[in-house]
Amino acid sequence: MDYDSTFAKVILRRWNETSDGQRREAESSNRQGQLAPDDPDSYALCDSYSYQRGHADVFREVYKESSHSPPRKGERLMVIDIGAGAATVAVALGEALGRSKRQRVDYLAFDPHRMMRRLGRKVLKHLGAGFRSAKYIRSLEDIDFTSTDRLLFTFSYVAHQRAVRSSDLDSWASLIKRAVDEVDRDVELICTTANISGGAHLRLRQTLRQVKILKEQHPIDVQVRRRFPGPTHSDGRICWDEQPDRWVVQAEHWVLST
Repeated sequence: MDYDSTFAKVILRRWNETSDGQRREAESSNRQGQLAPDDPDSYALCDSYSYQRGHADVFREVYKESSHSPPRKGERLMVIDIGAGAATVAVALGEALGRSKRQRVDYLAFDPHRMMRRLGRKVLKHLGAGFRSAKYIRSLEDIDFTSTDRLLFTFSYVAHQRAVRSSDLDSWASLIKRAVDEVDRDVELICTTANISGGAHLRLRQTLRQVKILKEQHPIDVQVRRRFPGPTHSDGRICWDEQPDRWVVQAEHWVLST
């Protein structure tokens, strides 16, 4: 699996083609990685360029520290990545799992921003992760759980976004509740979010408690050194600028069942 090559082909090239004015607007400190579904394409491109490497690093380490068991021989694990961005969780799982385990994963990505979907599809095409299947879906309502052995929902840096609405929470909760009702095994969820006091994940957790399907919740504390794109080497290789400070992450692993 080659993320550096994928980053260069899919994200870096487009970012280099973006005008200086669009870059300045997208990099505004007022945004801080906040992205609404109707924001300009340059905003999504900026966030993928600036944060995908770091957010994938974070999710990879959270996944490895969680009590989630990777899929065993004969199992199929469906991963539903909500607010997928440009397939960041796919990058993280590709680095966390060996090839034989990746071949047991069906990765389904959902993101409401059209540029994130466009970038994500190209990331999946070039990444070479070797998942059993990997695609973006148009609607969460269309997901079929009938052939699922195990199920993992992932929320990577989406649940604290200001653009998350009550209707989004209702949609997520409804999908998770349907999954718990239809899948024989316990359903799992891993959420990573910024180190803030509030966020939609807290309201989602409360909703799942109210319908009595949230059985276990495990906090996961990781600190991951920050990496950002640096100058490209003369031979085209990507250089990652590793910072002295770290991402301080609030993450949780939930186990859901009836």
